[in-house]
Amino acid sequence: MKRQIEQEPQIKYHTSMPYESAATLGGIEVYIRLVWLFVLIISFLMLLLCYLYFAMRRAQEREAQNFTFSHLAIEGLETERRRVSRELHDSVLPLVQDPALSGMIRSICMELMPPDFTRLSLKDSLAGLCAQFSRRSGIECACSIEEPLDFSPFSAESQLHLYRVVQESLTNIEKHSGSGRASLVVRSWRRGSSSGILVCVSDEGAGLRDRGEAGEGLGMRGMRQRAAILGAKIDFVSESGNGLMVRIELSVPPAIR
Repeated sequence: MKRQIEQEPQIKYHTSMPYESAATLGGIEVYIRLVWLFVLIISFLMLLLCYLYFAMRRAQEREAQNFTFSHLAIEGLETERRRVSRELHDSVLPLVQDPALSGMIRSICMELMPPDFTRLSLKDSLAGLCAQFSRRSGIECACSIEEPLDFSPFSAESQLHLYRVVQESLTNIEKHSGSGRASLVVRSWRRGSSSGILVCVSDEGAGLRDRGEAGEGLGMRGMRQRAAILGAKIDFVSESGNGLMVRIELSVPPAIR
C-alpha cells in the first residue's frame, strides 16, 4: 500500500508530459498558420500594389498619347487653316467682283490666318477680335484688358492657343447663345507665389442646358485640348438664364517668371 502511494507522484509526472507536448504542438501550429496568413496578406498587398502601379503607368501613357495626339491634331488644323486662307486670298478673291462678297472673303481669311504676334501684340489682337466679332454678328462686345499685362513670357504658340480659345468662345456666342451682349475680360491674378492671367468670355444668353445641347461640342472639346497644351485650367460656368462663361486660368511659365 505504501509502495503504491509512493509511485503515484511518479505516475502523475509521467502522465503530464503528453499534455504539455500537445499544448506546445498546438501553439506551433497556430503560429505557423498565422505566419502563412501573414505571408498571404503581404503577397496579396504586393500584387495589388503592382497592379495599381502598372494601371497608373498605363493611364499616364494613355494621357501622354492623348496629349501628343491633341497637339498634332491642332498643329494640323492650324496648317490647314493657313492653306485655306492663302487659297481664298490668292485664288478666289481676285475673281470676285462683288464688294460685299469680297469683304466677306477677306474677313474669313483674317479669321483663318493666325495673327502675327511679332507685329501685333496679343492684347491688340484680342481687342481687334472683339471689334470684328461685333461688326460681323451685331452683338455688342465689351472688351476689358488690363493695361499692364505682359504676354511676352508666353511663346507665340501659347499666345495663338489662347487667341483661338477666345475666338471659339465668341463664335459659340454668335451661333448658340441668342444673346445681344458679350464680354471679354483679361486680367492678372496672383495666389501666393503663383501668378498668371485670367481670361473670361461671357454672354447674357442661354446657358448650356437652355441651348438643348446634350454635351460638349467639337468647339468646346477643342478649347479643352488647347487649354491642356497651355497647361491652363478651363471651366465652363453655366447657369440657366444667366448665360455661359468660359474661364481660363493660365500660369506664367516658371522658367521665365
